[in-house]
Amino acid sequence: MTSTWHNLARSERWRGIVSFIHNWVGPLDFTQGMPQNELDSVLQGKCFHLPSAVREWYLLSANWPQHGLSVWIKPQEFTFSKGILWVLTDLEGITLWGVRVADLDKDDPPVVTLEKNDPVFACPNFTEFVAAMIVGEVVFDYDVEEPVKLRHDAVQEVPMLRVASCFGDVFVDGSLESATIVMFAYPRDGEVYGKSRTPGGRELLQRMQLESA
Repeated sequence: MTSTWHNLARSERWRGIVSFIHNWVGPLDFTQGMPQNELDSVLQGKCFHLPSAVREWYLLSANWPQHGLSVWIKPQEFTFSKGILWVLTDLEGITLWGVRVADLDKDDPPVVTLEKNDPVFACPNFTEFVAAMIVGEVVFDYDVEEPVKLRHDAVQEVPMLRVASCFGDVFVDGSLESATIVMFAYPRDGEVYGKSRTPGGRELLQRMQLESA
């Protein structure tokens, strides 16, 4: 399992997200993943396969402790409804995100949620969805540090890279591997929030803070 975990953690698809977790959230190592044979055994009992991106994420993080507002559903607890395999839920079980059964054969499938009981697209692919959820949880983790409400032009004022466009736009200053500033912008000129893990970054965000905040 150890070599599989490290190979995935260093892969082009996941190295940015794994590095971001190490830098911003805390440890993530092979002890928090799931062995391939264990995952295969669970899925065999449920009679379906996972898309490559979804499978890899669970091999990396199936037993990773979760402290945010949303929880990754464990493979043993996977359920289907409305033609969707649900993979993430909020703590109250009100909002769910998942992959349509029709998309389970895709390498990196789109993610959907429900609005008025109908499925709607939430993110163009699963990998981007994971990045959006992880960075978003960091931005809005009030227990660690309150995010800074920023001016709408903050994203343009500092060179930022958009890493996800799901339920809003997620930005980092350069790459996920080395990010020291993160921002979340709600859709349609909505509010913008930011957070930094360095004193210099915090000072910069304070200068871009919305005056009425």
